[in-house]
Amino acid sequence: MDSLRHADELGVDPTVLLSIFERSTEVQDPDAFLALMNNDVQAVMHQEIMVCGVGGMSPNGNYAHKILQHNYPDQYFNELATPDGRVDSPLMRRWRSTVAPVIFQSGRDDAEYPQEWVNIFNKYDLRNTAAHGVLDVQRNFATYFIFSRIPGEVGEREIYLLKMLTPHLHLALVRSLVTVPEFTWLTGTPHEGLSERQKEILHWIDEGKTNWEIAQILGMTEKNVKYHIEQIFLKLKVTSRNKAVAKAMLLGILR
Repeated sequence: MDSLRHADELGVDPTVLLSIFERSTEVQDPDAFLALMNNDVQAVMHQEIMVCGVGGMSPNGNYAHKILQHNYPDQYFNELATPDGRVDSPLMRRWRSTVAPVIFQSGRDDAEYPQEWVNIFNKYDLRNTAAHGVLDVQRNFATYFIFSRIPGEVGEREIYLLKMLTPHLHLALVRSLVTVPEFTWLTGTPHEGLSERQKEILHWIDEGKTNWEIAQILGMTEKNVKYHIEQIFLKLKVTSRNKAVAKAMLLGILR
């Protein structure tokens, strides 16, 4: 009840929030999810553009696996992308360290962030951002919700809305993404060269199997297994079995 009273204080109609909570339980596909975001959620967040999805989490950046978006400029994320397919920004880094809603208002909050990133942000006339997500218990994956071009200045109201809405939107998004194809616009994704056999071997490495055990399971020679593991290390740019498994999880090769 305190949360709903706070909504009233911030000029948010509590009945609209309750309606979004209820409608989110009915969402089962991408079209229904986008309708929820672009109608019901837009009625309280007032965003002009938004992007959401699921991705692998890393201290050095995020990997986008599946996304749904409305008019968000792809070029913005392209400018933040690294050759191995990660995307990172100061806002993403702040969220990873706090797992709390993050907001940015161009012109007001510039001094808190690197000027190079602020220039990119302004280049695409994003104006402001309010973002939040849900991190999985192993801290390998997260869903994320990014709203931009919100009228006026973002602040306490948007932080409150993100705290209230994100858990419900998370469940609706997870159901909706089942039929959405993997996101592939970022160049240089390191797992493109992995063969199906190498993905199988990665699976058994994740299960804790030795080279000899993997050879027996897959009907291969131990020498051949070792060769494939060396190729996996090269393609994923890692130096150990544990790092290969961790990188594969980030990239969505292992679920």
